[in-house]
Amino acid sequence: MTDSRTYSSPVVAYDPAAVEARWQEAWRHASAFATPPAGERESAYVFAGCPFTSGDAHMGHIRSYTIADAYARFCRARGLDVLFSLGFDAFGLPAELEALRRGISPQAWVARCIARMRGQFERLGYSCDWARTFDSSQPDHYRWTQWLFAAMLERGLVYERTAQVNWCDSCRSVLATMQAEGGRCWRCHGAVRLVRRAQWFMRISAYVEANEAGLETLPGWTRAAAAGQRTVIGRVDGVEVEAIAPDGRTLTVFTPHGEALASARFVALSPSHPDVEEWASTPEIQAQLDRVHEAGGSVRSDRDAAAAAIVDTGARVRVDGVGPLLAVVVSPLVDARFGPTAVLGIPAGDPTDRRIADRLGLGTDPGADGPPLASAATRRAVRYRARDIPISRQRAWGAPVPLIHCDDCGTVPVPLEDLPVRLPDDLHITGEGNALDDPAFTACTCPACGAPARRSSDTIDCHVDGMWMWMPICVPFEDRPQAMFDHPDYARWLPARQIVWGADAAGYMFDQRLIGKLLQDFDVLPRLSDSEPFTRALMHEMVRLDGRKMSKHLGNVVDPNELVAAVGADTVRLAVLYAAAPGNSFNWNDQPVSYCQRFLDRLWRYAGPRLRESEAVEVGAIEPSDRWRRRLSTWCRTAADRVAGDYERLDLHQAARNLMRLLARIEDFEERALQARGALDDDDRRAIAGALLLLVQMLAPLTPHIAEELWATAGREPFVSNAPWP
Repeated sequence: MTDSRTYSSPVVAYDPAAVEARWQEAWRHASAFATPPAGERESAYVFAGCPFTSGDAHMGHIRSYTIADAYARFCRARGLDVLFSLGFDAFGLPAELEALRRGISPQAWVARCIARMRGQFERLGYSCDWARTFDSSQPDHYRWTQWLFAAMLERGLVYERTAQVNWCDSCRSVLATMQAEGGRCWRCHGAVRLVRRAQWFMRISAYVEANEAGLETLPGWTRAAAAGQRTVIGRVDGVEVEAIAPDGRTLTVFTPHGEALASARFVALSPSHPDVEEWASTPEIQAQLDRVHEAGGSVRSDRDAAAAAIVDTGARVRVDGVGPLLAVVVSPLVDARFGPTAVLGIPAGDPTDRRIADRLGLGTDPGADGPPLASAATRRAVRYRARDIPISRQRAWGAPVPLIHCDDCGTVPVPLEDLPVRLPDDLHITGEGNALDDPAFTACTCPACGAPARRSSDTIDCHVDGMWMWMPICVPFEDRPQAMFDHPDYARWLPARQIVWGADAAGYMFDQRLIGKLLQDFDVLPRLSDSEPFTRALMHEMVRLDGRKMSKHLGNVVDPNELVAAVGADTVRLAVLYAAAPGNSFNWNDQPVSYCQRFLDRLWRYAGPRLRESEAVEVGAIEPSDRWRRRLSTWCRTAADRVAGDYERLDLHQAARNLMRLLARIEDFEERALQARGALDDDDRRAIAGALLLLVQMLAPLTPHIAEELWATAGREPFVSNAPWP
């Protein structure tokens, strides 16, 4: 370390609490991060997934929003008009159950969570335009979820059917597929089973091919983000053929093993196949199917083949090119691989089919119970694991389904001018069934005939809220009640320049792309290039604690409030970025925090005196009149190029390392200059000050508070946060 006695200014200890509070107040007072009005500059919308209001923010949130904030700050420095804010995903079962546990209304619990989370985000220095925030549980917001439901219903993209759905007995609610991964409820982790219920479904399948085709037009997406979309889509290529029963019934069956068609030994139907009930030949078999519907929810992967339910329907079919008659069985194993379809079981080509055949006593070799017919007439075909999802819930804390049930008129949509259908202001949750299933809420008149009718007591799953949660930020607050989906500002902000999500959010990104395309097809949103709402996407890996994903509902969280109080917001920000590249997960420990705290203390002690005594020096200005200053100038140019590229690629881990390396280079220059000359001359001091100003400005997206303080120490006008990139 250079001898600080070469500078006369005393080193004042860094007090992060005071410095950070001072600059946060200065930013608020100056509206430093307000969304700029439209002008000639390029616009950039940066979006990070909105947090559930089910408690305080945890380190997983902090990683997402620190990445997004650093990029938004970098874009401002590069001269772009930036739109950056956060909304709050306030509906859903976790908030309802936590309100029940605490004995308060969901509205009160959500308001408390939003206030605490926003306070956390402000203390971390996120450069949000809070005039653009929103709360999805507010009537003026969820009226648009209801509008979306009604618009999709009118176009056949929402429909009602009785089907097997994921059901959690503990939470007493239907779950979406992604909420029941591994056969366990995403909230309580209890076992999920499949039950038969009348539910409203969203026709996801209508946009699977469009979202798959769109993957070829996403060059700005990371490989992990694009791969996540392919996983959600679950495309399987193969062929399909017709199977014929002796009584003349036909069934279209699929296989990815067209070359091994002659080795087929059985036909397997998904329990969700629309015609599955037609293949139950006796009451006993129907009872077995009912048990599959009741218990099959635990089957989620090929690994369950040894224990999965398999029901032999007693029906047999023949396929051209296959000698024996084939048994028709029903098993939820089909869904895990191919979606709700019918498939040929070919033990010779598939290990799961081999296990099923063994359980059925069929072996792997075709039998001789009938001569082969003519070669099968196959057709190229594709199956997708992505399927239509249930979006109605028998819970109270959500946007009410905007439908009315009339004995004479049937199911009638609530007129659009009567939206929103509001939740009761005094909603009281008891935990015993659906609190909305009460005449005080359901009693109404039919909008078609005026007769007494019943309002639906179901609510729309919060998953639907999340599908369009990237949109409200684009619309000024005062315009949202009238023009949420067709506001002219979408033409300015879409496609979004960058979206940041956790690695477990591929399904949400799929649905957000879907909604963007759907609203373009409705002629509501302006037409976008390649129909895609997001230019670039990053899916960062998880923060883990003791080897498990850090999450509130797992109970394994590190409290960011305690960390910020102990070491300061800038240290926490830098630590979550420095600890690992976004594409890597990391198991949380104190080492990155300690290292980054020491770095910022070292920066403060070194840079403060040198910037305080500097004259008016340009950022990065270095007089290259000797070899040491020339070397420092080269180091600065190289660092500037590398760090700009790191920010643009969102490789913030590497940006932090390059900036730490630059500080070491500046210190090394001073050491060498002192050794060579015995004392620093004026050009040396100006070179050090210019290099430090460069370092401070490039560090500002990562650690904005200490950067502002050092910028001001050098006599610069605020704010470094909005200063042009060097």
